[in-house]
Amino acid sequence: MKPGRAVAFGKSAAQYLVGCVRHTVTAKPRVEPGDAGLLEAVKQWQQVFEHNPVMYFMVDPAGTVMNVNTFGAAQLGYTPAELIGRSVLDVFFEEDRATVRACIALCLETVDQSHTWEIRKVRKDGSVLWVRENAKTMLRANGGPIVLVACENITERKEAENALRQSEAYLAQAQELSHTGSFGWKAATREITWSKETYRIFQCDEGTKPKISFMLARIHPDDRLAVQQTTARAAREGKDYDHEYRLVMPDGSIKYVRAVARATRDASGQLEFVGSVTDITATKEAERRLRDSEQRFRDYAETASDWFWETGPDHRVTRISEHSDTNTAPAGLIGLTRWDIAPDADLEPEKWRQHRAALDAHIPFRDLVYRSKDRNGQPIYVRTSGKPFFDADGTFLGYRGVCTDVTAAIRADQAEDALRKAQAELAHVTRVTTLGELTASIAHEINQPLAAVIANADACLAWLQRSPPDLKAARRSVEWIIEDGKRASDVIRHVRALAKRSDIEMAPLDAGAVVREAVALVQREMASHAVSVRMELSSTLPRIFGDRIQLQQVLINLIKNGIEAMEGIDDRPRELAIRSATDDNGAVLVSVSDCGAGIDEQAMDRLFMPFFTTKSSGMGMGLSICRSIIEAHGGRLSAMPNQEHGATFQITLPLHREDAS
Repeated sequence: MKPGRAVAFGKSAAQYLVGCVRHTVTAKPRVEPGDAGLLEAVKQWQQVFEHNPVMYFMVDPAGTVMNVNTFGAAQLGYTPAELIGRSVLDVFFEEDRATVRACIALCLETVDQSHTWEIRKVRKDGSVLWVRENAKTMLRANGGPIVLVACENITERKEAENALRQSEAYLAQAQELSHTGSFGWKAATREITWSKETYRIFQCDEGTKPKISFMLARIHPDDRLAVQQTTARAAREGKDYDHEYRLVMPDGSIKYVRAVARATRDASGQLEFVGSVTDITATKEAERRLRDSEQRFRDYAETASDWFWETGPDHRVTRISEHSDTNTAPAGLIGLTRWDIAPDADLEPEKWRQHRAALDAHIPFRDLVYRSKDRNGQPIYVRTSGKPFFDADGTFLGYRGVCTDVTAAIRADQAEDALRKAQAELAHVTRVTTLGELTASIAHEINQPLAAVIANADACLAWLQRSPPDLKAARRSVEWIIEDGKRASDVIRHVRALAKRSDIEMAPLDAGAVVREAVALVQREMASHAVSVRMELSSTLPRIFGDRIQLQQVLINLIKNGIEAMEGIDDRPRELAIRSATDDNGAVLVSVSDCGAGIDEQAMDRLFMPFFTTKSSGMGMGLSICRSIIEAHGGRLSAMPNQEHGATFQITLPLHREDAS
């Protein structure tokens, strides 16, 4: 039976069934044997109820199934006996049961009125059955209501609708992801339809009917005529079209789009176009950036002082770039290997052996530096890097790379090395000069332990001459002699280290110990100038990493400068403050503050410049050398005026690497 006729039959049977049920439930409660017409009606009602291919339920006001036809029960996977006496809610999903109750209640309130709704039922195996239910409440002979429900299976239609909705959702998502919208255009009526993504591309409200006037207003003025000509020709000739143009957005930004349309005929033979419009702005921007990048590379290649080269599988030069405005790139290199070109190949055999091994292994190399000659024959230094290249089959074809003239950098490094050596020599001279100036302090530092040695030796003899000898006291005197001897030895060792010309020896250091040793060497100098020292050294400082002798040289220089700055001060105590602490980053700070005349602003800017001095007999190298030493330690030396009197010089030094981690 065809679906359409099955539905028609179902409706007709339902109407007939309602009449039979009405006649049955309104008749007398007992059927007499002689009432043949009534018996025949009941028989016909039972036959229609059981055999009609429509699901029928009879439900009482409480929702209990009073009867269900065999076809309907089978549709749900049950037998009628399994459903009769159960709540009709059992064949509905939990979330739909409130709706079912409401529908039954509505039928009970409106006797003899039909009500229709669509809802899901759940089969015995848990699968879904969509039905369209037509229900009506009737009164039985005893006046009690009964709800008769006829159910039409609409599962296929619902599944088709859901599939269509899902397909539409997928299409909308695909259009959004690909920035491609769809459109329709009837050439005769000029009617336009857009998809959601097309509205988004044109930045138009979806509630607005798209019009040609709006589209023309949105198209870039320089592209408008071309778009009109393209669409007019397509409408006139009935042909497909494909073109690109720009849109001007409300905020003034430019958007590139591509519209592709196919010409078709509708049922009445009228021409219409169905097509797509794609936002290709990102693609256009990428193409523009690519063009700019290519042009930038060409500009670099044509104007750079570097030169590009290519070698064959035998490592001989096959190509080299030419620049008419530079004489740097060597000439006459075609056919030569790199080691044929370099005059230092015999002087550094190990370097070139490793380089040739890398080439034979076909691995990239970077920053090989060698000597060569420019086009005029002048010696130059060249740094080169290269990368192997292969054909589609993986066959090695040679190397491609770039060379750079690093002569200036090499000469600068050589000059810097010479400068470092000169600075080291100057720093040594400064230390020796400083030692000469501190001779009295050094002699005092040595004489103190020597005098103590003599005194303790005399005491030791006195203890031994007693009767009996006081050996315990004598032993203590000898121990003191040993301590004072070590003290004098340390002073002499420290002075020799300052006077010695040696390389920098970096090691983990206790900043407090470095400060105290430096102060000890200038004690006599401070005493002779009536200068007191106040040391505020933190006991929890982390270690620093540096050269003890050079750092002490800096501290001695800063202390001597502070002493000299307070030489003419008579109205306040001459006090030198030496402090140590850590900053917010954990670096160690050591400062030397005086209360002298201070430093004026003009001198502050030039304080650390070589040969700048405010002293009548100074050379102006002390502070410059000090800053060089601190910067070589990765630190910083700075100066600042105090709020009241004098100035403060501050050293900032990084932590020892192990402590920093």
